[in-house]
Amino acid sequence: MMPKEYGVMLTSLLLALAMTPDAALAQCAAGNLNPAVPASAPLTEFDEQGDGSLLHRRTRLIWQRCALGQTWDGAACTGAPSLMDWTTALLAAASTGQGGDPIWRLPNRNELASIVEQRCFSPALDADAFPAAPAVAYWTSTPVSDGGEQVWIVEFGDGATFAAPTDALQAVRLVRDLP
Repeated sequence: MMPKEYGVMLTSLLLALAMTPDAALAQCAAGNLNPAVPASAPLTEFDEQGDGSLLHRRTRLIWQRCALGQTWDGAACTGAPSLMDWTTALLAAASTGQGGDPIWRLPNRNELASIVEQRCFSPALDADAFPAAPAVAYWTSTPVSDGGEQVWIVEFGDGATFAAPTDALQAVRLVRDLP
């Protein structure tokens, strides 16, 4: 039997969720959802671009839906992300989209953190916006000031941001500015 105060809290939470428009709620992979946390980067903030990328209206940035090494099949990302050190990640970003295509780059720390869905975990991304996204760490372009050979990464298992050595192997999600 549940103590009365838990029943009251659960009823309040369910009532709050019922009053929240479905479009504003983030969709979490495998039901990995914290219903007490408001959606921070749901699909409703993104516009599909028809080429495996999304425009994040709030930041005016265009994101690749898949990590480097994965392929967009029109519905989800397939394959495994390529893990690389930071120098290789910078070179891979610089060589993506040449020949008239948009120029992709590594996002800075704040840009990458802007797509973290605080309501979700494993991965901390909206599953409709970034389907089949691996819950791994991704490089940013932001070095740690006075951190020696360290760069900020965003861990999409839980959305945390922390420093990693530049020779560590991480995934890469590219971004570009709106033309």
